[in-house]
This record gives sequence, C-alpha cells and structure tokens, in this order.
Amino acid sequence: MIKLYMNTLYFFILIWSVVPIIPRYVMVLGGDPISIGMVMSAAPIATVVTRVVFSMFSEVYSRVFMMRLGMLILGTSYLLLYISSDINTVLIGRLVQGLSLAAFIPPSIAYVVDLAKHGFLGKTLGTRALMASLGYTLGPLLGGIVSELIGYKSLFLISSLMAFSAIPLIRLNECRVNSKTFSELIKGLVNIVICRNFIILFVVTALQTTILASVIPFLSSYLKLMGYSDYDAGLISSAYGLAGLFSRLFMNLFSDRDVLMLTFLGLSMDLTGLLILSFKPLPPEAFIPILLIGFGDGLFVPCAQTLVFMSSKTELRTVLSGIYATAWDLGMLVGPLITGYLITITNDYLVTFRYLMIFTLLPTVILYLKRRELTYRGLGFGGSS
Repeated sequence: MIKLYMNTLYFFILIWSVVPIIPRYVMVLGGDPISIGMVMSAAPIATVVTRVVFSMFSEVYSRVFMMRLGMLILGTSYLLLYISSDINTVLIGRLVQGLSLAAFIPPSIAYVVDLAKHGFLGKTLGTRALMASLGYTLGPLLGGIVSELIGYKSLFLISSLMAFSAIPLIRLNECRVNSKTFSELIKGLVNIVICRNFIILFVVTALQTTILASVIPFLSSYLKLMGYSDYDAGLISSAYGLAGLFSRLFMNLFSDRDVLMLTFLGLSMDLTGLLILSFKPLPPEAFIPILLIGFGDGLFVPCAQTLVFMSSKTELRTVLSGIYATAWDLGMLVGPLITGYLITITNDYLVTFRYLMIFTLLPTVILYLKRRELTYRGLGFGGSS
C-alpha cells in the first residue's frame, strides 16, 4: 500500500507540474481562450475514449503493467510538448497525456480498494487522494519555479525524463488475479451502468468536475494577462493542492457513514470559493477562495469515489473505477471548452467564474433530492453501516 501511495504521489507531481503551465505556453504560441480550452480538453478526449478499454485490460491481465504503461505514455507526452512549436503539436501532446491518465489511474484506485479493510474504504481512498493532493501541491510549485528559471521547454524535458525513470520504480505485487473473460467483463459493465445510484453519482461528478477543469487553468491565463509570473501561477495552484491535502486529513476523522455529509460540505465550500474568486481573483486575496475551492474538491473527490464503491456489488473494481472515472473525463472535456467560449463572448473572466457556479449548484441540488435514496440503498449513510 505504501509503495502504491508513493507511486501515486510521483505520478500526480509530474502531471501537475505541467498542467498550470500549458495555458501560459499556449498564450506564448499565440493562442486565445478558445485555443486554451481546446488544448486543455484534448487530454480528457483521449481519456474518455480509452479509459474503459484500458480498465478491462487491467482487470484481465495486470494492474501493475497498466500503471507502468501509464507512466511510459506520460513521459512520451511531455517529450512531444518539448519538441512542439505550434498549438497543433501541443494538442497532440495533450491527447497522449490523456492516454496516460486512462492507463494509470483506474488500476491504481482498484489496487487500493483491493487492499482496504472492511469499514475503512473511505479512509483508504482518502489516503490515496491525500497523495494526489500532495502532487497538486508540490507539482505546480516545482513546475512554476523550473519554468520561471529555465523556461517551458526545459520543464517539459525534465518532466519527460522523470516519468521514464519512474517506470522501474513501480514494483508492486499483483494482489488479485481475475480469471474473467472480456465477455464477462462487458456483462458486468452493463450491470454497473444501469444502476440508478451509479447514474446519479456519475452525473453529479461530471458536473462538479467542470469546475476542477476550468478554474485553475483559466485563472493561470488570467494572471498572465495581469502580468503575474509563472511562479505566481504555480503558487496559486499549489495552494489549491495544499487545501485538498488538509481536507483529506480532515476526512480521515470521520467514518464511512459520514461520507454523504462530507460531500455536501465540499460542494458548499466550492460554491463559496467560486463566488469570492469572481470578485477577488488576484494575489494575495485570491488565495482565500482558492483554498476554499481546494478544500471543497479535496472532500468531494474521495467522497464521491467512496459512494460509488460502497453502492456497487461488483468485484470488477478496475472496470467500475474506469467507467466511473469517465465522469471526470467528461467534466474535464466540457469544462475548458465552455469556459473558453464564455470568456470569449463575455470578454470577462470574472463574470465567467460566476456562471461556473451553476455546475456546483446543480450537483448539490441533485444529491439533496436523492439523499434518501442513497441513504436507504444499503450505503450506510445516516445510520448504521
């Protein structure tokens, strides 16, 4: 478990060292907000198309192999960014990066679920999410420092070499061998997606992820327009990750039966943070709403994952993780496109941030209306597990 946590931390550091920098790099290449939205949506396009297939392959063959493959693909994507000289090549690099997310994340989540003790699933997934938050915190800060000192190209090359060097470090035992065929997996997949609770949580997650996909990248580009450095943008992004780190620690104080309550708390903090950010978008005032949004997302992400796994009766955990994670992919795909379009037609970043509040308000309403159904379908919320 510790090895997996460390591998997860390393992966997310590499991902988030580059993500806040890419919008700024696109601007250097002459891109506008719509171009930024297209580039940021390229990765989830690739992820949503391939994630389920990679998840099924992981379930049948090897979770460890897929994690190694994900790291290999990540290094390749950064190599493409290093040799890029136009927006089209950056788009291709982002598409390849999406493949790495599809390969690495579902088996890493399933591996954690395999090892989780009964009654501690929420805490176990919360600890894994804590590693992701550490990556969100350290990655942007390190990426901002490197790009500020030696440039975007050097950051891409260093990140590529670090990803390649991490492949032999993924040394995990196959803790669970699955003997199911692909046809049996497809049947199990159908049973998962027709579950009402799964559909509810899928929609809620896709809507909320629109915020996660939009706020940090477009705040980074807004700060560049205002004359702030790569280091400033990286520091803002790191603050988001740091808040998520504390929210994961906070989550570990509660049991699995409190997950729904924590989900509402996370959504309410996101709403508050977005409202404040639309009026206070510049440092140092911007750190307050970013910390609120980071803390809120830090609660929502592992809580939503826990709700999905607790409501499912399937043993196909990698497949379940892969299907559910396409909700994140859809949010990451649609969010930058919508945000880039709104900024273009309104010519105002701050007004657009206010419009984005609807994507957090809707999940809050949906979960509130369906709270009794979630409570009494054997999930153990609001009563004994």
